[in-house]
Amino acid sequence: MKVKIITTISLVLLMLNGSAQQLDNSLIPYRNGNKWGFSTTGKTIVITPRFDEVDWFSEGLAAVKINNKYGYINTQGKLVIPAKFRSAGRFRKGYLPDEKKQGGDSILFAGASISTDGFEICINSKGNRMLKCPAINENTAKENSSPIESVVKQKNYTIPNNDGLFDKIIDDYSIPGNDETYYIAMKGNNYGVFDSKFRAIIPFEYNRIELNRNGEKFLLVNKAGLWGIIGLDGKVTIAPEYTNLQVVKTAEGKEYVIVQKEGKTFVKDIYNNDVIATGYTRIDYDKDGGFIISNDSNAKGFYFTDNSVIQPKYKEIKLLAGGKFLKVKTINGKDGFVSKSGEEYFTE
Repeated sequence: MKVKIITTISLVLLMLNGSAQQLDNSLIPYRNGNKWGFSTTGKTIVITPRFDEVDWFSEGLAAVKINNKYGYINTQGKLVIPAKFRSAGRFRKGYLPDEKKQGGDSILFAGASISTDGFEICINSKGNRMLKCPAINENTAKENSSPIESVVKQKNYTIPNNDGLFDKIIDDYSIPGNDETYYIAMKGNNYGVFDSKFRAIIPFEYNRIELNRNGEKFLLVNKAGLWGIIGLDGKVTIAPEYTNLQVVKTAEGKEYVIVQKEGKTFVKDIYNNDVIATGYTRIDYDKDGGFIISNDSNAKGFYFTDNSVIQPKYKEIKLLAGGKFLKVKTINGKDGFVSKSGEEYFTE
């Protein structure tokens, strides 16, 4: 079966008062050859490229790599925490318990490692190890952004057969505002849908019918090996003419359908409106928003949902959180950053 449903939902958990980790988009990591520094959004160099690696600024500090060790610089380019770590994370706000203050004391900290085994400690903004790691805003933790899986319980149906209309019932659903119940059933090796009055809503001529339960409900159908979408009322919205069909759902609840036909891949919404009408060799949804597009040479670009496009020219491409910049790997195999408008912040 070549149909996939991917759902990305950010969990909202109880959290301490505070702000999430913030990156400084006014200073852009800039690579000149093999050395890294920082520039403004207008590509004016403000911190000379002299580091082996750099990370984005967060809370006024950025991790940099010098001779295989990591330290931190401030926004003036001064090394304020010596390069003594084997790994170094971004600084963020955390909270330490304080009986006299609701929510605790706010403090800046980062995860870093000083040992070869990679064991991380928490350091303060002076680079000193903290006795205890602060609590963080839970909605910023990666593990709290895991997809939610739908669990469907097996149902037992007692509806009597009606003159051989079906052999067995597979699933059922209802339409909001409608008291009717609809049944997905099989007759022989074919699937169809009928209602409680035994009226055929979708004829028994499909190789498969599945109910999409994530987000807006609709039916995924396969006919003669090709995939499409039918609404709950039995009306075809996307004709079954695609060799592959992948439904993706954003954290905001928007649903898209990646389809493939005659070796080309496109993107539609669930009502068959074109999102990406140009056919590409491959299209992958990026969980941070937008689509990675690949051409026949496997070069990669990016398609934003506001219709702006970075044409395929990179080995790898990934949208950064916030949606303003992308991290790429150039044809020469070197890392770099590109703005949403296509401005490249590197010189080979």
